[in-house]
Amino acid sequence: METVKTFKVKKLEGGKFTSSESSLVIEKELPVYVNSEHLATASVVPSMEREFVAGYLFGQGFIDSAGEIAALDIESKGAIVTLAGADILSNRKTKTSYRIVSGGGRTAYSESSALSRIQSGFRINSKDIFRAMNILFENASIYLETGGAHAAALFDAQINPLCIVEDIGRHNTLDKVIGYALLNRIDRSKTFMVSTGRMASEMVTKICRAGIPLVATKASVTDEGLEIGKKCGLTVIGFVRDAGSRMHTDMEVRVFKKAEMKIYTGAERVSV
Repeated sequence: METVKTFKVKKLEGGKFTSSESSLVIEKELPVYVNSEHLATASVVPSMEREFVAGYLFGQGFIDSAGEIAALDIESKGAIVTLAGADILSNRKTKTSYRIVSGGGRTAYSESSALSRIQSGFRINSKDIFRAMNILFENASIYLETGGAHAAALFDAQINPLCIVEDIGRHNTLDKVIGYALLNRIDRSKTFMVSTGRMASEMVTKICRAGIPLVATKASVTDEGLEIGKKCGLTVIGFVRDAGSRMHTDMEVRVFKKAEMKIYTGAERVSV
């Protein structure tokens, strides 16, 4: 399905307007129906929609495993989900409150105190984190073409990319990655994630709930995101910049001269 469109624009350069073209990411509304009930409508890039829905339901606490999903289909009216137990959704909705999150949207809220500590013996070399981030940038075609999307990827311990996803929302990229892992029965304790998005509390909560032991981002971390990561035993790394890595924007390309990262918590998982 098409994810990018090209539009005519006027570009100001050297004090003059010139005719140019710009690629814009496609934004699609995806209604989500669970057991015939409209649960939510998401704005997404039209790709990996099944994975997004599975990851969303899991990340928000509406399901605890992929085994609770009896059917999940993407149809013209939206995502149609049937849960194995008819009372699963109704029971959990009564215990759900909502808040406005850092991305400006509305999300289900689950107390971080209910999160389990991540059980994993995962270890990694810092060079492999740079390598994974480079792989993400090299393969995030929408991000590179438009500058209007976030990207995330899940890797195994051998630094093989299990999935690379893009979306207009950084939360959506996490949902797609986690949904992919759920639907494909991947042992998440032996994986790690890289992302282009800021790691605020709701982002870190989703990763901890999925049991992924390490996340690295090119962006920053919030204080609450850090505290939740510490409590759950998640390694949280920010500002990942490899020497020679290129950051593309719509107007220019920035090249970084030295490799660096900030490990906020769980540094024992990372060797030099």
